[in-house]
Amino acid sequence: MRNLLVTLLLAAVVFAQNTAPKLPSNDAVRISEFYRLATQHQDEVWPGWSAAPAPLLLVTNDTEFLTHHPSPPKDFQKIADDQYARPRQFSTALLATFPAFGPPSVIVIGEPENTEAKTSTPWLFVVMHEHFHQLQDGRPGLYQAVNDLGLSHGDNTGMWMLNYPFPYDNPELGKSFAHLRDLLLTALDDPDSGKFKPLARQYIIARKAFFAQLSPDDRKYLNFQLWKEGIARYVQIKSAETAAHYQPSPAFASLPDYQSFESYAREARSATLSELKKADLASWKRVVVYSFGAAEGLLLDRLDPTWKQRYFLQLFTLDPFFEN
Repeated sequence: MRNLLVTLLLAAVVFAQNTAPKLPSNDAVRISEFYRLATQHQDEVWPGWSAAPAPLLLVTNDTEFLTHHPSPPKDFQKIADDQYARPRQFSTALLATFPAFGPPSVIVIGEPENTEAKTSTPWLFVVMHEHFHQLQDGRPGLYQAVNDLGLSHGDNTGMWMLNYPFPYDNPELGKSFAHLRDLLLTALDDPDSGKFKPLARQYIIARKAFFAQLSPDDRKYLNFQLWKEGIARYVQIKSAETAAHYQPSPAFASLPDYQSFESYAREARSATLSELKKADLASWKRVVVYSFGAAEGLLLDRLDPTWKQRYFLQLFTLDPFFEN
C-alpha cells in the first residue's frame, strides 16, 4: 500500500511537470535579450535608469508569463527559476506599463506578431519604451502627483489618461498645432547651428502661443502626455541609436524575423519624424503626443544636452525647458 501511495505521488508530480505551461522558446530569447540590452545600455541612454525595477508580463494566446517580479501574485504558478504563469487575462495586443498587481509597474506586452511592433527587433525597443515608464512610475509620490492633477473627474481606473475630453476637433487649435508641428520639424531638420538657434527661438515663441489657447486642465493634460508618452518614444529612439553597434546574442540573431540593430537604429528617428509630418490633431487625437513629444526631446538635445538631469524636478511638464 505504501509503495502504491509513493508511486501515485510521483506520478502526480510528473503529470504536473508535464502539464505546466512552458514559455515558448522564441519568446524566452526575446525576453532574455531585453534584459541583456537594458543592462548594457540603459544608463547610457538615461542617467539612473538602471535603478528602475523591470518586471515583465508576456501575454500569449493562452497563457501569461511573469518574470522579474518581486512578489508574484498567488494565481501564478512557478514554472521555472523566476518564471511564473497563469491563464491569459489581458489582450494579446497590449503594449502598456502599469501596476497590474500593485507597485512596481509591470510591462504588459503581447508577442511581436500580435502587437504593433510586428517583429522581434522593433518589439525589443518598444519594451525599452515601456521600461522607461517604469522609471517614471517609480518616482516617489508619482501616483499621488497624478491624482493631484485633478484630471480624472472621478475615474479611478486610469482610463481618463486615454479618454480625457481634449478639444482635438477644435479647427483653430488644429491649425495652430499644424503650424507648431511644422516649425518643430523645420528646426530639427537644419544641421547648421547658426540657423538652428533662430528657428528654435521661433518654435519656442509659437509653442507658448499654442499652449496659451488651452484651458488650464487641457494644458495640464497635454503637458502630462508629452512628458510621459512623448519622452518615452524619444527614449525608444535614443535606445535604438545607442545600441546601433550592440552585438545581440546568437539566439536572438537567429530568430527568423531578426533585423539588425544598425538597420533599426537608422530607421527609428526618421520613422518618428515622418510620422510627425503627417500628424493631424483632429483625426489622430491623443496619438500625436508620441511623435510630437519625441521630437521635442530631440530638440532639447540640441538646446541643452544636460536637460535629462532636470526632467524629474518638475513632473508632468516640459514647459520649464522652453522658458528661456
